Amino acid sequence: MSSAFAQAARTLEQNPPEMERTGRVAVILNKNAKRVSRRVRRHVEAAAPAGADIFFTESLEQARFITRRVVDSRYDLVVTGGGDGTVANTIAQVVSHCQARGYEHAPRFAVLRLGTGNAVADFLNAGHYRDDLRRLDGAAWQPIDLLHIDGQHRATFAGVGWDAYILNNYDRMRAVAERTPVTRALFKTVAGYLIAGVGKSVPELIVRRPAWNVRVVNTGGIGLKVDHSGRVVERIAPGATAFTGRIRLACFGTTPYYGFKFNIMPHAHRTPGMFHLRLVDMHPLAAVRELPAVWTGRTEHPGIVDFQLSGCRLEFDQPVPFQISGDAAGLRDSIEVGLDQPIHCARFPA
Repeated sequence: MSSAFAQAARTLEQNPPEMERTGRVAVILNKNAKRVSRRVRRHVEAAAPAGADIFFTESLEQARFITRRVVDSRYDLVVTGGGDGTVANTIAQVVSHCQARGYEHAPRFAVLRLGTGNAVADFLNAGHYRDDLRRLDGAAWQPIDLLHIDGQHRATFAGVGWDAYILNNYDRMRAVAERTPVTRALFKTVAGYLIAGVGKSVPELIVRRPAWNVRVVNTGGIGLKVDHSGRVVERIAPGATAFTGRIRLACFGTTPYYGFKFNIMPHAHRTPGMFHLRLVDMHPLAAVRELPAVWTGRTEHPGIVDFQLSGCRLEFDQPVPFQISGDAAGLRDSIEVGLDQPIHCARFPA
């Protein structure tokens, strides 16, 4: 057992579940994350609220242990940060353990801007991590519905098709870019994402032109088909087929951004209890032309179809690449999407 893990364990052993206290704050960060350097750890320790317990985990096993003990010890606030996959994993572990224990309420969350894309952190107006740690007391509390995917994954966004394809290219190119300081810095910016997307992926997509046929079944309550502005154009009965046709990309979420404030799901947070499902079928070159409008959430392209739903099943004619919270999740020929209980996250002043 590492000294860091032992110290974390001792902290929690000294504060068992029966010793509840209002306002307890736990900061849980992955010590091995690229942006959680020794300097960042020192700054976090200095800026964290007085009395906060800080845990730098070194493995998934340690993260699970700390998360469960934090839940059982009834902390009021869990501060996390890192890539969107890490953030989603921490939130999912907390929520899952609360439900397994039968706790009525989960802790609230704050998300530090310590990743590359920072999709969730940007939605919550996160700024510099030190500033946000110091202004937790002044934050508002934003309810966010959690996606429940295939009955086992919890996240705020996911997608299939082109986006997963581009993410795989981005991850491969970023791994190569780590070899030099200049390229390493480049691939931590939106420019690196555009190089992977426009520079590498678009030419490949033009040649291969992958597409999938999908049937979308409304498994929730009354669903809504909406236009580019969010205006309802059709209501979809429970159990009805919402869409059948060809797509090149499908994404769904309760937060609007992919990384770098890419506002691909502008209706994601507009209606509590519903997520935004966006289906896209356009030529790769048309996608490049539309990129500025898509990025800012203002596109009106006829190849985009939007829904607000509380549950759906996507059935594909062949396996399609899948990503959850920006992390590759293999291939799927069907996906069940529902909603879990909302969580409450610190939303900082813009």
